Amino acid sequence: MLQRSKHQQRAVQGGMTLIEILVAIVVLSVGLLGLAGLQLKGLQVNQGSVYRWQASILAEDMADRLRADRVNAINGLYSGTYSANTAPAGTALPATEWADRLAQLPQAAATVAVVAAVAPAPPGLFVGTITVSWTDTRAATGSGVSQAAAAVAPQSSFLLSSEF
Repeated sequence: MLQRSKHQQRAVQGGMTLIEILVAIVVLSVGLLGLAGLQLKGLQVNQGSVYRWQASILAEDMADRLRADRVNAINGLYSGTYSANTAPAGTALPATEWADRLAQLPQAAATVAVVAAVAPAPPGLFVGTITVSWTDTRAATGSGVSQAAAAVAPQSSFLLSSEF
């Protein structure tokens, strides 16, 4: 009979080959890149949430100012278009302070309108409508839009109507 050499007797594989290890590393790398992308998108969505929260706080603050200074609100001293650090000419001092706070949002603008409530509302009731707008370019670029397209992205807005 033929005798086998020790080399021929070890034909059974024992362990992993280099190719299997490289494939495992590639699969792991793709998974980690996916997780990093999810983390980045989560941060961008979280920033958008912070902007919406700030806009709602600003709108509620203006509504409180309208209710607290009813006479000046009815006379139009709060009405107009605001931008960051800029209030309409002739507005009340609290409205000017509010315009300074509007700078918390990127490319922020706001409008405030006070009108008499329509029937069947009781006489003497007024409605203040506050709209706060901003541009969230960070979330737009995170959604696969180029930075040039994100710069002209439509503004997000928050609308609040309050009776006083």
